[in-house]
Amino acid sequence: MNRIQGRKKRRWNISSILTGSFILLITLPIFLVTTYSVRSFNSILIENATSRAMQTVEQVSYTVEGQLNLMKNTVATIANDSQVIEYASLTRHSDGSQQLLETRRQLESKLYSYFHYTPDLVSVMFFYNDSGMAIYKQELNVEDSELRKMTWYQEVLSDKNKVYIMGAEASGAVFPDGGNFITAAIAPSFSSAFYNVEMIYFVFHARKIADLLHTNATDAGPSFVVDPYGSVVVSSETEVMSKGIGGLSYLQRAWKEGESHYVQEINGQESFIIHTLSDWDRHYIQVYSYDRMLKQVNDVYRKLILASALGLVVFLLVSYLIVRSIVKPIGSLINQMASVKAGNLKAKIEASGPVEIYVLGTTFNEMIGQLKDLIRQIEQKENQKRLAEISALQSQINPHFLLNTLNTIKLMASISKASNIQKMTEALTRLLSAAFNRGGMYSTVAEEMKLLDYYIQIMKIRYGDQFDVEFDIDPRMEKLPILKMLLQPIVENAIVHGVHERETRGRIQIAGRIEDDKSCRFTVRDNGRGMQPEVLSKMLEDGAEQGREGFSGIGLRNVNDRLRLNYGLSYGLHIESKLEDGTTIAVLMPILQEES
Repeated sequence: MNRIQGRKKRRWNISSILTGSFILLITLPIFLVTTYSVRSFNSILIENATSRAMQTVEQVSYTVEGQLNLMKNTVATIANDSQVIEYASLTRHSDGSQQLLETRRQLESKLYSYFHYTPDLVSVMFFYNDSGMAIYKQELNVEDSELRKMTWYQEVLSDKNKVYIMGAEASGAVFPDGGNFITAAIAPSFSSAFYNVEMIYFVFHARKIADLLHTNATDAGPSFVVDPYGSVVVSSETEVMSKGIGGLSYLQRAWKEGESHYVQEINGQESFIIHTLSDWDRHYIQVYSYDRMLKQVNDVYRKLILASALGLVVFLLVSYLIVRSIVKPIGSLINQMASVKAGNLKAKIEASGPVEIYVLGTTFNEMIGQLKDLIRQIEQKENQKRLAEISALQSQINPHFLLNTLNTIKLMASISKASNIQKMTEALTRLLSAAFNRGGMYSTVAEEMKLLDYYIQIMKIRYGDQFDVEFDIDPRMEKLPILKMLLQPIVENAIVHGVHERETRGRIQIAGRIEDDKSCRFTVRDNGRGMQPEVLSKMLEDGAEQGREGFSGIGLRNVNDRLRLNYGLSYGLHIESKLEDGTTIAVLMPILQEES
């Protein structure tokens, strides 16, 4: 488990995070939305194309049905016209050529009145009950016996007065050379006792109706009209009219299914087949080239894909520039930070990128500048500290020689019964012994107070016991660390420049108090003559008030410098003085842990 916890978590660089975020949060959704939109739009376009094609087929069926109905109505009217049937019957029974010619002229005149609106009529054949036939307009050189044998002939006879419209396929024997024709047949319902016409057969050119099947659509293929029996009535392809739908599976499928549309391969190419039914159950079938039909859809699809791809490329380019504008300055910053870590404080970056990155770069440069200044200040303080220590110890002499000499003087004073000399020499020996101790920069408050006591004994003997000293130290402070010989120069200043110049007996008060959890304060107060304000303002500046005459050779300014160098600028001396009212010097210092 510790091994697992000890593994370093894998960190991704910011460029990978930003790139992955762009792809997951923006690029991928755009791609999915674009794909869905394109597919939806394509589906709509295909539905619209199908709808337009279906509408076209329905419009064509409506137009063609109109023509076929016109043809059907004309045929039905003729079959119910007794004069036409009478003239056709008399044509066979006329005795003389003159009568025959007159009868034929009347028949032709009557038929012309029905078909004067169209040039598509090819021939009209009147079949008689037993055999034979009369022909109007074009002779087709077909034996009536051949037609009588066909299936449709018997069906028409059995269903009197109903018009049958057929294609060339149903009358293939009539048109051996093929031909694009539409035929119609009807069996008149008149009594055979009066009229012997049992069938009227009409032949029309199909080109006019076939032309109606053509559309202006560039993707449209062949069109077909198939009757309920599967026979091609008319088609834009002549060959299919004569051969029928037997070999064409897509036409057979349409004829069987009813109204529908579907895609099927024809001659190796995909085709779109639309099929609808007319009111007379005729099947209207239109074939479209599926590729051409979808050309607009494919064009739109390609344009959408191209626009999406271009948009995506532009977005990726912009994203790359954005990522680069962020990552490059950060990478430069990381490299310069590594250089600073290696000790190169001359590192500097060219701030660039967005405002946050730019501020980061300028802040780094400012931080390096501040770091240089801080190091420079520390070096200066260290130099000052060394100079202060050197200044404090420059009057030091060989400690063993001095202590041995003082012990000798003490022994001689004891032999000579000179108690003052003995007491002063003993105090000086202890004071110098503590001063020469190289155990470190710090001693305890209790030790510092002992040293002050030795020093005060010497000064009392020196100045004739002209002053008293009072100690008031908080017992909690006795073990607190304090700089060695910190208070001695302050007490010396109180004696030499304070109480020594009084005409009456002087008094010096030394107090120590804990301010809070972090600091404590020492005060040295005398009732000496005090100082002028201008002298007070210079006390901590020149430090020349006692020169080199004191015990340690350290002035008040040096004491203040020692405090600031060791504890910081928040600590140091504070002096208050008033003429003829004495001087108070306060020492503020931090509470440090006792040295082990």
